[in-house]
Amino acid sequence: MNMNRTTRMTLRVQSFSTGLIVLLLLVLLAYASHRYPIRWDWTATHRHSLAEQSIKAIQAFPKGITASVYVQEQGEQRTQLAALLEKYRAANPELSVRFVDPDLDPAAARQADVAMYGTIVLRSGEKTEKVTENSEESLTNALIRLAKGDTKVIRFVSGHGEHPLPERGGALPDERGGRAQERLSYAKAAALLKGEGYQVSSFNLAAVEKIPQDTVAIVLAGPRTPLLPIEVERLQVWWEAGGRILLMSDPHTQTGLEPFLKSHGVTLLEGVVIDPVARLFGGGMTTPLVNQYDGEHPVTSGLQAASFFPEARGLRLEAVPPEGGEGNKPPAASTAVRLLSGAERGWLKGGSAPLEAGTLEFNAGTDQRGPILLGVAIQKEKKRLLVVGDSDFVADAYVGFSGNTDLFLNMIRWLAEDENFIAIKPKEVTDSGLLLSQGSGTMLFVGLVFGIPLVLLVAGFTIWRGRKQR
Repeated sequence: MNMNRTTRMTLRVQSFSTGLIVLLLLVLLAYASHRYPIRWDWTATHRHSLAEQSIKAIQAFPKGITASVYVQEQGEQRTQLAALLEKYRAANPELSVRFVDPDLDPAAARQADVAMYGTIVLRSGEKTEKVTENSEESLTNALIRLAKGDTKVIRFVSGHGEHPLPERGGALPDERGGRAQERLSYAKAAALLKGEGYQVSSFNLAAVEKIPQDTVAIVLAGPRTPLLPIEVERLQVWWEAGGRILLMSDPHTQTGLEPFLKSHGVTLLEGVVIDPVARLFGGGMTTPLVNQYDGEHPVTSGLQAASFFPEARGLRLEAVPPEGGEGNKPPAASTAVRLLSGAERGWLKGGSAPLEAGTLEFNAGTDQRGPILLGVAIQKEKKRLLVVGDSDFVADAYVGFSGNTDLFLNMIRWLAEDENFIAIKPKEVTDSGLLLSQGSGTMLFVGLVFGIPLVLLVAGFTIWRGRKQR
């Protein structure tokens, strides 16, 4: 090839063009990586990724949201908060984050009513939420409250031995005896609901002429005695007007709502569910494992962790013909879903008498083989009904077990028509350190301090000898 002036000019143009194309590709790649960030989290517990609920919460603001972080400019706290908020910004680029040092700009801190380092003030339009705990759960709960806007009221029925809620002063009413004060109260459940922006209160159906209009859902948390006829009537009137009810009923109890449930095809079965598999997880045989969820219903579609129901009763769901429509209107459509089942290798121990020691064996004449239906969801237009064969799984002693928390919160979210926030609640990240025995630790020390340097020394000496002998 003759290298004349024309050829050299052509080669220079080609080299310049190639370099320009490569430069443009790098610029486009850098812009794409900034505009559409992609992350990979290969940790065993996905500790560097947001939970599904956190992603849904931040994506509820497509028009943008501002997070003002009041923290000292220098310090580890700012680094931690910046890393946390960067995860949210990756899920929603419309999140705007700004850092304010209260020491350098005290006027801004006073205007925002900030008194603690690390406070995050979220703003969307005219609404604001303040976060003082630097955790994913606290930040996600604040985002949910901000997205909901108006506070929704969840009312728990009282007066029939239900699980107690904490009073305003923090004390627990003694409706279930002294044991309820510590283990069977719904204090943690109430705190979880308040964290998501719900207003929680208890009321006595017999003491009110009409259920308050601001009530979004009513919860009957394990009544020990039947509701009075007037209470049942008031509950049915509210239901027909578009009400939402969560009934959790325990074995060997009557609720007074049996005819109402029967009209919707639900029967509360007598007896206690027995599950020998629960012993493998440290539970008793009367604590069935609930691991069969309906994969399409909003309450259970995203659940993976099994739940545990201490002393549960079984349910039966039967088809109910649709009610006739008014005038020329067709009958109102009603859907009934077998929501929860468990004790696949267990059985329902029939009978109305409490269990005694040595009576847990399966009896083909009176007992029913598993799996046992433990939860039903019914929807008819705006009306929604959830029936569960246990109420203790939400109590303070059990609500933190496995999937119990997510199951209960998803039930309330569905009743309150907050399906957009139905997901897995953020879990607290724990540091799982590496635990080694004394022998393993010694071997690791010897290998790192002596083994690897010795191998490198021998390899280097071998290469040196080989080159010297050439």
